[in-house]
Amino acid sequence: FGKFSQVTMPGPHWHIPYPIEQVELVDVEQRRFVEVGYRSAGGGGSSNAQTVPREALMLTQDENIVDIRVAVQYQVKDARAYLFNVRDPDDTLKQATESAIREIIGKSKMDFVLTEGRGEVAIQAKTLIQTILDQYQIGMLVTTVNLQDAQPPEEVQGAFVDAIKAREDEERQKNEAKAYANEVIPKARGAAA
Repeated sequence: FGKFSQVTMPGPHWHIPYPIEQVELVDVEQRRFVEVGYRSAGGGGSSNAQTVPREALMLTQDENIVDIRVAVQYQVKDARAYLFNVRDPDDTLKQATESAIREIIGKSKMDFVLTEGRGEVAIQAKTLIQTILDQYQIGMLVTTVNLQDAQPPEEVQGAFVDAIKAREDEERQKNEAKAYANEVIPKARGAAA
């Protein structure tokens, strides 16, 4: 009548008929995943995925907006907790992931998130997500957190590319100026001597 009865191992068991008792099978060996910030079109990964802006757009510490896509793989470690402690464990995991990623991104600068910090963000997220799930006693074990994509929002992609080109042009011009100075200064010193 909706109350948990027992966890059994494989093999024949006597059960009360269906209308009164129901058997829930949980494959604890199966690797499952949840997507945050996008939805795969046929499981093809983030390359042919549809962005979910409400989940994907996040604010960084330096007040920039970043488009983040995360995939979380997990296994069920406690079937009873997975089935009976929360109503929708996958949705709970998705919300915990979004919350953890927002916290980490909110404490990081945009350049760090877009470049060398992607691996560190994923490691911090895995730890934080598992902590949240353990507090909820949800019966899940997070195996991997993959930061599929991190980029500026589409609306500002052009401006972001222009800013990168301007930074590269600045570096190139500084290097050209140093090369010119290294050529002219020794000649001037030699002429003066």
